[in-house]
Amino acid sequence: MAIVPDRFRPYFAGLLGMLVTGLGQLYLRRWLRAFAWFALAFGVSLAFVPESAAANVLSGEAVDPFALLPGALVGAASAIDAFILARREVAAKTDDPRAEGTGPADATEVAPMTGEAPPVTGDAETLEATADQKIDCPACGKPVDPDLGFCHWCTTEFATGGTEDANNAN
Repeated sequence: MAIVPDRFRPYFAGLLGMLVTGLGQLYLRRWLRAFAWFALAFGVSLAFVPESAAANVLSGEAVDPFALLPGALVGAASAIDAFILARREVAAKTDDPRAEGTGPADATEVAPMTGEAPPVTGDAETLEATADQKIDCPACGKPVDPDLGFCHWCTTEFATGGTEDANNAN
């Protein structure tokens, strides 16, 4: 389980980007992009921030806020970039196998509040016929052993249909 849920990941990446330029990209494991933001912030600070403003910041004295504006703009752009990157990653993760048509045709949707797929239903004869073979999980598309009764990759349960209940009632 992740420390930060996927739905809050863009906001957390943006917040980290506001604290330190490039930190949001590091959180998203975009190493080169984070280094590029660090380098850009350093370059802009050298080129556009006066030495007196930098010295005043380091000594704790009062600084003209407009002198630090170029660095603040780069920091804000970095935070926006981290937010957009995280939103794209979350959108790609939720739409991955079923939206692109790579998953099974009868794949069920993931429940929006819990993030879990509902149990897969099917008749017991179909599941028993494939018991000696590997099948693909309808939720994540990875191969699973049907004897387990659930996908060991995404923990989707395989519920049997009404045929077993009818046999047990008699």
